[in-house]
Amino acid sequence: MKNKITAAITLLCLAFSTPVSSQEKELNFDKSYIKANDKKTTIEINEMQELVYIILSITENGKNPNMVNQKTDYYKDVQQYFTPYATLPVVQKFNSLLTENIINYFILAGNAYGFKFDQNKIVPTQVYNFPAKGVGKFEVKVNPILTYIKDLEEFVERSNYRKFYHEHLPYYNSLKKDYVKFASIALQKKWLENRFNYKINSYRVLTSPLIGGMNATHTFEDNQFKEILLFLPTIKQDQKLSEQLNHAINIRIIFTEIDHNYVGPVSEKFKEKINSIFNDRAKWVNGANKSTDHYPNPIKVYDEYLTWGLFILYAHDNFGSDKELMNQITENINSMMAKKGFPKAKEFNEELLSLYQSAKDKKIENLYTQLLDWSSKQ
Repeated sequence: MKNKITAAITLLCLAFSTPVSSQEKELNFDKSYIKANDKKTTIEINEMQELVYIILSITENGKNPNMVNQKTDYYKDVQQYFTPYATLPVVQKFNSLLTENIINYFILAGNAYGFKFDQNKIVPTQVYNFPAKGVGKFEVKVNPILTYIKDLEEFVERSNYRKFYHEHLPYYNSLKKDYVKFASIALQKKWLENRFNYKINSYRVLTSPLIGGMNATHTFEDNQFKEILLFLPTIKQDQKLSEQLNHAINIRIIFTEIDHNYVGPVSEKFKEKINSIFNDRAKWVNGANKSTDHYPNPIKVYDEYLTWGLFILYAHDNFGSDKELMNQITENINSMMAKKGFPKAKEFNEELLSLYQSAKDKKIENLYTQLLDWSSKQ
């Protein structure tokens, strides 16, 4: 079975993925799980994951504001409550893992989702067994939650973590309600599945008020059931922006994670042509921007252009009547891509939008040939 995580890191401005194979069955979607989750979008602040995020937030490396959101009263509560336990072994071990490679942030949080609590004991859910093996060129052979399970249980017991978590359930529930109100995930899903011949049965948003700018996504499949896990920050409101632009940017953060799961299978069909065009890296990435090192092959470069460009198409269909807002959204996308080291984003997105507006059926796969022909002439 293949396992791939696609991650976006604001700190490094990158998105990358790698297939990691394993003989272990990584997940188990049985009939009861499928019945409970089919055609649903679930928003979670998972108790095991929140434990990991809290531990990461009190590490020395966790002082990085791009890793940990430090702008909330909740963060202050976490620091005040848990800093006295920062000398416990699991905190020091997690800090060492982050020093080794920042990707361990995803590995730890992702695999925590495969566990739950039985009193203060940590036990497998028997659903997700080893969901997060690697990102980019970095991978692990052993599930780190299993490696550090006794250390985690010590932290839980010494800090009375479960009491803290349950006392904050009203706050967590308010953040989940914000997702329902502002994220428009059902509308995004409908738009994407009308434009790709690809269906995902279940969306599961795994969020936390401690997630900073480090996001990830992957679609898992078992028993012909597909579920997408989205590791995303909570909804944010920038007081400097209009309500409409705030709404659009929150959707963009989510959309540009979700659509990787739809674009990837189509790009594989055009891999040979994509490789022949985007292998000329100097035209498509700014090599001086070191974050582009994390897009080491042509298809990753192309997919990053397209997944961000697609949000302009989504915005065109849903916000297009507001010309000022559309201009702001387009400028946001183009400037973000330029900062990430993709200098042709403006021209690419203009061509993509033009092709989309002229298309009759609006299927994204049917735009590939013309878009790649245009790309070959750059």
